Amino acid sequence: MDQKVFSGCLLVTDLDGTLLGSDKQISKENLAAIERFVEEGGLFTIATGRITASARRYVEQLPVKAPAILYNGAVVYDYERDETVWAKELPESVIGVMERAMQRFPELGVEIYEENGDSPYIVRENETTLRHRAIERFPEKAAPDYTTLSKPWMKVLFAWEPKRLDEVAAVAEELKGTADVIWVRSDDKYLELLPAGASKGHALEQLAAQLGIHSEHCVAMGDHLNDLEMIRRAGIGIAVANAHPDLLQEANHCCKHHNDHAVADVIAWWEEKRSARV
Repeated sequence: MDQKVFSGCLLVTDLDGTLLGSDKQISKENLAAIERFVEEGGLFTIATGRITASARRYVEQLPVKAPAILYNGAVVYDYERDETVWAKELPESVIGVMERAMQRFPELGVEIYEENGDSPYIVRENETTLRHRAIERFPEKAAPDYTTLSKPWMKVLFAWEPKRLDEVAAVAEELKGTADVIWVRSDDKYLELLPAGASKGHALEQLAAQLGIHSEHCVAMGDHLNDLEMIRRAGIGIAVANAHPDLLQEANHCCKHHNDHAVADVIAWWEEKRSARV
């Protein structure tokens, strides 16, 4: 029996700005290509900054055949079994980082994400967090006294208009101090605090090892700086045409714009590449 084209292959894609169009939908072209990829023996999953509940509506539309990378790499979650298979949580020292950031930037929006929470707690609201909540359809959960919230926390998201958030990013290491955390710019409007050792790239390595997939048979796609480590660590790292310049520079391959069915483009390119080896 002939071996299927994508046997032993893993395709991992970011959601926003990569798989999803600007309308936040999965195009029929992308869906058809992913279904063909899986039919031809491939394993498909997503890697996103979204939380378990927010990503679920997309997972349910897709032939996801491997655990998903969530919270920008702080969690690997198996939707088939409805359980976390790997996670890193924020240390207590993150509270000091938050306090320094909020004192220095009084208009900075702040959200806290618990493990397996259905929506973030809003520590401080601004126009950017309001828009974020509307896009994600999060219920309002205010938490001005955030120190009393249950733990573990998986990430903290700071939200602001891009130029103002650039000011925060410029002093991020100063705000961090000695806390065992890392900063990740996941969008022009979002700057996140994650546990040290948590990234989409590290989570990808954990996932590939668990699945027994060799690096050279792993393709990862993304568009922003939170995808950079994943692009670097995959056997083939791919940036969409609309990606941040740093990703375009680091990627092994660049594909179409996310509004032009980028995932379908990559699957067709990869199939041609693999077929040429036969």
